[in-house]
Amino acid sequence: MNRLKSLFQRIDPGYFVVLAICLLALWPFIGRVSLPQETDAELHIFRLLELSYLVRGGELYPRWAPNFYHGYGYPIFNYYAPLTYYVGLIFELLPGLDAVAGVKAVFVLGLLGAGFGMYGFVRDNWGRPSGYLAAAVYVYAPYVQYVDPIARGALAEAFSLGVFPLALWALDRLRRQPTWGRWVTAVLLTAAVILSHNLMALLFFGLLSAWVLWQTITHRDDSPGWRWLWLALGLGLGTAAFFWLPVLLERNAVNLNTLIGAGDNYDFRTHFLSWREMLAPTLRLDWGATEPVFRFNLGLAQWILGGAGLILLLLRRVKHARHTLFFALAAGLLLFMQLPASIFLWEATPILPFFQFPWRLLGGTVAMLAILAGVGLEVVLARWPNLRRWGTAVAITFCLFTALPLTQPAPWPDFGDVFTFRMSLIEHSGRWLGTTSTADYVPATVDTVPSRNGDLVYGFLVDQPLDRVNRPSLPANTEVVGEELKPLHFRYTVQAPEKFLLRLFLFQFPGWQVRIDSELVEPELGRPEGFIVVPVPAGEHVVDVQFRDTPDRQLAWAVTAVSLLITLIGGGFLWRKHTISNLQSPISLKNADWSVLGAVSVVTAVTLLLLNPWGILHLNSADYVAEPAQAQRADDFGGQIVLIGYDLSAETAVPGDQLTVTLYWQAQTAMAINFQSFVHLLRPDGALAAQSDHLNPGDFPTRRWPLDKYVRDVHVLQLPPDLPPGEYTINAGLWVQAEGWRLPVLDASGSQIDDNSTLFTLRVLAEK
Repeated sequence: MNRLKSLFQRIDPGYFVVLAICLLALWPFIGRVSLPQETDAELHIFRLLELSYLVRGGELYPRWAPNFYHGYGYPIFNYYAPLTYYVGLIFELLPGLDAVAGVKAVFVLGLLGAGFGMYGFVRDNWGRPSGYLAAAVYVYAPYVQYVDPIARGALAEAFSLGVFPLALWALDRLRRQPTWGRWVTAVLLTAAVILSHNLMALLFFGLLSAWVLWQTITHRDDSPGWRWLWLALGLGLGTAAFFWLPVLLERNAVNLNTLIGAGDNYDFRTHFLSWREMLAPTLRLDWGATEPVFRFNLGLAQWILGGAGLILLLLRRVKHARHTLFFALAAGLLLFMQLPASIFLWEATPILPFFQFPWRLLGGTVAMLAILAGVGLEVVLARWPNLRRWGTAVAITFCLFTALPLTQPAPWPDFGDVFTFRMSLIEHSGRWLGTTSTADYVPATVDTVPSRNGDLVYGFLVDQPLDRVNRPSLPANTEVVGEELKPLHFRYTVQAPEKFLLRLFLFQFPGWQVRIDSELVEPELGRPEGFIVVPVPAGEHVVDVQFRDTPDRQLAWAVTAVSLLITLIGGGFLWRKHTISNLQSPISLKNADWSVLGAVSVVTAVTLLLLNPWGILHLNSADYVAEPAQAQRADDFGGQIVLIGYDLSAETAVPGDQLTVTLYWQAQTAMAINFQSFVHLLRPDGALAAQSDHLNPGDFPTRRWPLDKYVRDVHVLQLPPDLPPGEYTINAGLWVQAEGWRLPVLDASGSQIDDNSTLFTLRVLAEK
């Protein structure tokens, strides 16, 4: 008991300071109910609901989601990293909580992991004040604080941003002094990096491996645990094999082509960043927008403080210069990979196009900058000790101040109850299928995705097991009685006067096993839908259909089991070698720590109690006014939609230029059809010179537009390279592509005055 008490007394109280630092970033999740809709968070909520249904039904690690794709099922859990859903499941299973609460808890834990992990790693190498600053720089980086968790709702990716610094910290502690606790922690957190997010696992495991290689080359003489680092990486990879090995071995069993785009939203070529955007300050969010505009920027504090650390490294003033150099080189490489100049690497590396968005590398970039910021602060405090009390507090205050606009995202309504029939209705609306929007992970044997079957999904409505038998296809006098033994185990008692084909509304996929009277049979494939078809002899029979592990999955589980066994053996060896860990002296907060805590508390209190209620941290467009628009308009399109403003990237251009025209639309009434938008560049004689068309203005079908928020619709006009100099008119409008008619522009009396709106006259100059 005394030893346990002594251990608690030696817990670093700096963790409480880090918790205070993180509070503003956490506040949108802990200070509001529910979660945003119309983001990926919605998809993760329903995935967690499906996992809960399966686990409660006895399927502890399901690879198949039976209720997705109109009840036909598909193997999303075989291919998508599982860790975030199992972490969320811990909370979802608690009394009084649901899938929304489970997903929210994962977002909170991800941000806390980012703060604590970064603090611990930098503290151990460059001191506690540097750890505070690194935590603040990382957590309040726009991508970590807002873009991933709130704007995108990317649960798994946001969580991976928190797991990575924890894994780096664990490996660094193992490098310093191998003990059984540090060893097991390093292996499990390395596995957690891989199990958090498919794509970020490649990035972060690659960074960890590169860091270990760097340590091996530069610090092997003064790092007693460098050999253990390679073992931890290998066993972490092996521990996660139950997930990634089937993904690799069974990659051809599903459709993955839709993950790579060509000229669309999933084409990496359309998502490179510029230096101007990355270095730009953070914008205030507009609560009057359906999707408030944000930047894929590094954050002012992030690049200024991280850049200061880089300069001090180049001046050879930093502590642990060789160690710091790794993070500087990594930051430089990651920055380069987000610029258009790196396109040759993206095109030459087969795996990179699957990342889809080069700006995804912002998470790793700001992690490197956070470490460099901490390194720089250590130099400053060592050089000028008089700054130690308030220097850290000032730097952290600067970091929080530049992040304040993102601490107040637009309010979101209550998500509502989460149940399977609601998920089915969303699928029926066409927004997505199987919690994906591009038909990824659909079995490769599905030639045509079948439409919704009302008889099948009726089970969702009455909360009963689905009747997966295609009953209209049954021969006369044939009876089939179905029974769901488990969510992935069905039994059918059949009485048939003749042999027939039992057709099931269930996609075929490796792992489905069919037995007739306990004898294993090979099912047929129903084309083009890819359904399971079972040839059944005449008479009375029992048909058993169950989803089981394939040999590839069994191999993966074996690799995981062996890796865990070796991990335990290694832990036992270290337990005998280091029976007693060296306990540190009692740790207490010093004046500098109290200064940081006080400064953070003041900023947090002022923000939550004054700035947020006053509403000065955000824009609030209302009454058919778009505050961010360069030019305000009030063009009435058919009494249904108003063009309330526009932006123009330039007033003059030369042939071959790209011109960006941003339209601000707002609905006047609920619409029964979806309109398409256009922007035309017209020659002086009225002929079309260039155009841009959007099937859904702002990627948002007009039938779903709210009445109290505007939609931002960005068009890019490519000017022809042979366009003659002169004055050209830019027009915009709305039309119905399927029927070929335009929505009229009305005057104040309701009479039609045109079928488009003239925005601007563009001067095209002679090319120099």
